[in-house]
Amino acid sequence: MMSTDAVPAAALPSRFVHPSPVHFDELDAMAMLHNARYAVHVERATSALFAHLGWRWELDATLNPDQFHVVREVQVEFLAPFRGLGHLQVELWVEKLGDTSCVYGFECFSEAGVHARGRRTVVKLEPASLRPARWTERFREAHAGLRRAGSA
Repeated sequence: MMSTDAVPAAALPSRFVHPSPVHFDELDAMAMLHNARYAVHVERATSALFAHLGWRWELDATLNPDQFHVVREVQVEFLAPFRGLGHLQVELWVEKLGDTSCVYGFECFSEAGVHARGRRTVVKLEPASLRPARWTERFREAHAGLRRAGSA
């Protein structure tokens, strides 16, 4: 069973854990977190990761070119229900960083154990053509510390 002792990313660079609050309107009729909401919590954790790395969302994509990316795929394996209100801990890491794509691994857990795990793939785009574009060196360097042993 995993604990909820979230370790700040600064203390352990290969680990980023975001406490994501679960609200009443996210629960189904059985007081369980609705399955579709897990992807939202992973999205929130990803936004928190980018903020932690010092990036801001800019209206002008040239000020932060790596923000111009889209989700290609989300895979989620549901392991145990998250019941009621509280904080769902979302851990993120980099499974693979390609020229134009990044695969994040994630695990959603609480004191009760692991509720879901999966992968979220994003692809960076060139704003004018909407074709895949290379990540900047800043992105690559910032994400290098988030790779787990055995990651590509």
